[in-house]
Amino acid sequence: MKIAVIYEKGIKGEFVYSPLNEMFCAMHILIKPEHHLHRNKWIQKIANNEKMLEAIKKYSDITEEYCIVMDFCAYFEECTELNILSAIEFLSQVPLNKINKIFKAYDKRMNQSQYKEFLELLKRFYIEIFAEELKYIEPMITRILKKKAKLAEDIGIFNFVETIHERIKVEEEKIKFYKNKEYVVKKAEIKTITINLSTFISPHLMLGIINNNLYLTYLVELDTYEKESPKDLERALKALGDGTRLRILKEISRKGKSTQELSTLLNISEAAVSKALKLLQEGELVKKERQGNYIIYTVNTISIDFIAYKIYEYIY
Repeated sequence: MKIAVIYEKGIKGEFVYSPLNEMFCAMHILIKPEHHLHRNKWIQKIANNEKMLEAIKKYSDITEEYCIVMDFCAYFEECTELNILSAIEFLSQVPLNKINKIFKAYDKRMNQSQYKEFLELLKRFYIEIFAEELKYIEPMITRILKKKAKLAEDIGIFNFVETIHERIKVEEEKIKFYKNKEYVVKKAEIKTITINLSTFISPHLMLGIINNNLYLTYLVELDTYEKESPKDLERALKALGDGTRLRILKEISRKGKSTQELSTLLNISEAAVSKALKLLQEGELVKKERQGNYIIYTVNTISIDFIAYKIYEYIY
């Protein structure tokens, strides 16, 4: 729902609240809870619901940890305007080819049975878990959004954009966003800035650019906590902290290789290679797949690209 709309020099600023988007954010943090420590109390409440957590993780890969489906709220107005159950019902009527147009941008796709099962999961998660939390956070979200809209009106929409996240820098003619790489948006190309709010997705810088619309998310952390280092980042840095493991990454960077091939190339035992690969897998730096009689290891380039981003997230 639209909480407030402001206008400034031909640019529309929309402050919106989508319960469905907030639910997707909640599902996202359940994939890697160690990266979202500010929501640890809520995570612990449902930690014993293993069946639900397993179902959520089943769709982690195809939805890019629920980030792809957050785009539903940008493409379909109903996903922002309707309550969660009504939005899910609306999505059930959307032709699968329209859904897959969104997934295609991420080189993913769903078949009909997957999509049906996914919507059932959303419904169950809302009824069994999320509805109770929403009663608590919804009034607060709408109240904060109204205050932020007033602030944006007072200081200017672009000045407000710079307050959304430490890794947003507004310059005279452009806006820079620092994620796994630097993204630049020219101010002159922006017609609408849509801002929602999440109590779950911190510390991520959420950024969407569709046509001339810039989508951003204001972050609110509900619980105070000691900022421990994220365990996934610790594992990645540990995996990188060894010469042999770095050499393995270099050898498989262009073409995947088996344990036996790596043993020959590096002149070390297969046992030593296996031990190194295990740590690289724990750090999510390598992927493996069976090819015939062999397991082939390749670099997980996405994880590598995001290491610097995760460091920035923690430090700042």
